[in-house]
Amino acid sequence: MRLGAEEGGGRLRARLAAAGLEVPADAAELEQALALHAERLRALAAAAGLGPQDPPFPAWGSLQPPAPPPAAGPLPAGPADPPPTLLGGPPRAPGVVGVGLPARPGLVEAAALVHDGAVTSVGLVELALGRIEAVDGWLGAFVAVLAGPALHQAAVLDAERARGRLRGPLHGVPVAVKDLVDVAGAVTAAGSPKLAGNLASADAECVARLRRAGAVVVGKTRTHEFAYGVRTPGTVNPWDRGRIPGGSSGGSAAAVAAGLVPFAVGSDTAGSIRIPAACCGVVGLKPTWGAVPAAGVWPLAWSCDHVGPIARDVPDAAAAFAVLAGWRPPPAGGPGGPAGLRLGWLVGEEVEALDPAVARALGELRAGLTTAGAVVEELRLPLQAARAAVGAIVLPELAAAHARLLAETGEEGYGPPVLAAIRLGQATLASEYLAGLRYRGRFAAQVDGLLAGRDALVLPTLPVPAPRLDQRTVTVGGRTASVQAALTALPGAFNCSGSPVISLPAGLVPPAEDDLAQPAAGGRAARAAGDPAGGVPVGISLVGRVGGDGELLRVAGSVEPLLPRLGPPPGCA
Repeated sequence: MRLGAEEGGGRLRARLAAAGLEVPADAAELEQALALHAERLRALAAAAGLGPQDPPFPAWGSLQPPAPPPAAGPLPAGPADPPPTLLGGPPRAPGVVGVGLPARPGLVEAAALVHDGAVTSVGLVELALGRIEAVDGWLGAFVAVLAGPALHQAAVLDAERARGRLRGPLHGVPVAVKDLVDVAGAVTAAGSPKLAGNLASADAECVARLRRAGAVVVGKTRTHEFAYGVRTPGTVNPWDRGRIPGGSSGGSAAAVAAGLVPFAVGSDTAGSIRIPAACCGVVGLKPTWGAVPAAGVWPLAWSCDHVGPIARDVPDAAAAFAVLAGWRPPPAGGPGGPAGLRLGWLVGEEVEALDPAVARALGELRAGLTTAGAVVEELRLPLQAARAAVGAIVLPELAAAHARLLAETGEEGYGPPVLAAIRLGQATLASEYLAGLRYRGRFAAQVDGLLAGRDALVLPTLPVPAPRLDQRTVTVGGRTASVQAALTALPGAFNCSGSPVISLPAGLVPPAEDDLAQPAAGGRAARAAGDPAGGVPVGISLVGRVGGDGELLRVAGSVEPLLPRLGPPPGCA
């Protein structure tokens, strides 16, 4: 078999040529060896039948979930699925949505209302469905609304509640999940026409845990195609309809910010929970890698994918994470204040090239922390190198995850960015992929070292507020980068370490003057409909120790009171 005469040999010759090498014209032995190698790879792929739910064993980190937090904090003392709960005393007659019920109840608040009999699950689900019908026509957060199944499940839960039984801490509460996550009986399209007929036969493990806790899935939220992007096309930012919601969990963040659901599931490979959380002014938690099972979630890159909650505030995020991670519901009590916290404030060129409005918001937080008695120390991390390592890992894993789908269905239906990423991943050398994996261990050790004796690291979630829908580049500090490169630069580094990171809304900032001068993608009428006069959100991130998710949530709960409360976006009250 001659290189260039056969497909496998042609690919190998092209790869050598790209590396600046030439194969001798008379190299029969080398050609035979390379052809045998290619044949073995084809035989392996055919025999194994590998699909996207067959991840590699990760060479880094542990396969075990993080250790549960101490009982004294706001999270539980031991790992277990939430057990069924019998209400004490005779059950009260459940109420209905009516006078006194908040129009946008939070997760913890809604669960308490059901527990106390102040509202029915059917009432809460109908409230969520009504808000989706009223708002989502312009917001575009949902790709599928599961009204029938949700109302049926809510009625079953109400009947159980009437008998004095609660399934768990989220009994009767409506939630949503990103359209990468399998929900039995619903399509998991992953934002792609290639999966338009991909009907899930079973719930993803994270959805199964939500159901065991009593939650009701009311719909699936929009994502960028196969989660590869930061825009979430089809969804707008609830604070300004001329801006992106962030991505790829943009539908989940927009739905929570607009009050359509109190909590939604997202996924994060290079910032896809934290980016939209910052853009939309909500809380997004990327847990420790593996803390929430990814089984039943369409992968972008197995060893960088994290599944986690997007919620309105830290207590809601903690309650959602406790269920997703398989912990018992949190006991009474909450975080302490910021006094005594020891925080590492990341500095250096990589984190200081910020939009002036973002820099001001971060400066105000730092001043507030210092005044409140926290110890703030300046530290440095090689974020750019870590982000590059994530790229070296993500592209070949993306190509591997799509190998079977690509072989069975061809390239038709892939968008140009995803197809280009798959092709780049196919051309990645093993040495390049291994360099990313090898650097990961070094960076994880550096993060762990900086956290020794400290409670968390602090950095901006994003260097800029949410870009405009029609914006393709961002210029900060005299440097211009694509929107995707700019928005993943800071959050993406911590997918390299697998660390838990939480993004908190740090306030509203006025849009830049040049932004106001630009018409929105939908025209000036679209901008007027979502008037950003009050500003657009920015976020700050706290980084915790691997496995220290509970402690990170307590630190976030201590910092949150120092940050402005945003309230509902325009048109979403």
